[in-house]
Amino acid sequence: MNNLKNPDQKTSQNIDRRGRPGRLPAGENARITRRITALSIIVGVVLVVLKTLVFADTGSVGILSSLVHSALDLIAGLSSFIAVRYGAKPPNARYRYGRGKAEGFSAIFQICLIVLASVHLLETAISKVENPHMISGGGYAIAVMVFAIVVTFWLLIAQSWAVRATGSLAVRGDRAHYLADMLANIAVITGLALTSYTPFVRADALVGVGIALWLLLTAFKLTKLAWSQLMDMELPDDEREMIRDLALQDQRINGVHDLRTRAAGPNIHIQMQLDLPDKLTLSEAHDIVLGTEKRIIEHYPSADILIHPHPSTCHDLHGNARFRQGNEHKH
Repeated sequence: MNNLKNPDQKTSQNIDRRGRPGRLPAGENARITRRITALSIIVGVVLVVLKTLVFADTGSVGILSSLVHSALDLIAGLSSFIAVRYGAKPPNARYRYGRGKAEGFSAIFQICLIVLASVHLLETAISKVENPHMISGGGYAIAVMVFAIVVTFWLLIAQSWAVRATGSLAVRGDRAHYLADMLANIAVITGLALTSYTPFVRADALVGVGIALWLLLTAFKLTKLAWSQLMDMELPDDEREMIRDLALQDQRINGVHDLRTRAAGPNIHIQMQLDLPDKLTLSEAHDIVLGTEKRIIEHYPSADILIHPHPSTCHDLHGNARFRQGNEHKH
């Protein structure tokens, strides 16, 4: 007997889940994030070497700021490279929930680097505003920066695809670095052109100030992303509604309550209680739970699911509801 309610019906399951965790099996997630972080390191090394040579030749503050940014990109890429590999390790006896939050700590590390570099760049750029100088080799520097923009844009396309596929926080943070770097490179070209070919000699230093402020904005955005995962923030409302709809497809389920969700790297954790008829046998209740898990896993292959069957007529506090009430009494 088929106990599903309109199994072909599409409700909130039509939501766009690109860029959100839990969409792919763990193995495929790991394969994608490992490759994209390795590519990030290669690009980072190339850009750091090129910009170091150009800065040594021109002394441009804009080039220096872009070089520092690329060095940060490389360090951030190394952090992501390690984090996605460590976070993809399967759960064991010590880490039964897995190690997906390693990506969040990687993002925090990146944020610290960004803030420190931003302060340094602001100090250097302000000094150059007060004591401006002409830049030599502007045409050569511009050519190298154009090359950097092309390479970075190509990497951003690959990273954007990886983020849409996996929802990885580490890759998302790495992508934010390189996006800021590309925009910074465009700004540097503008500053070099103005400084080299116009009397506006302070343009290069002012661009350095702008890049430093952009870095601080990037740090703020990364902080919000890392905070949401490290503090176990709930998944978006449309995701929660989708999970609830998947559970309620079985007509024997009278309701869903105490639904809790959180993300950890590319994985998600789901807990809920199902209201079931009182007279079901333990075996029947178990079959309903397994069926619910199967439906959810089809849409969230990287989900760790815990479901508690609950008699519909039982109104005693249980689990998370009891825990919450206990804390409310304390306050």
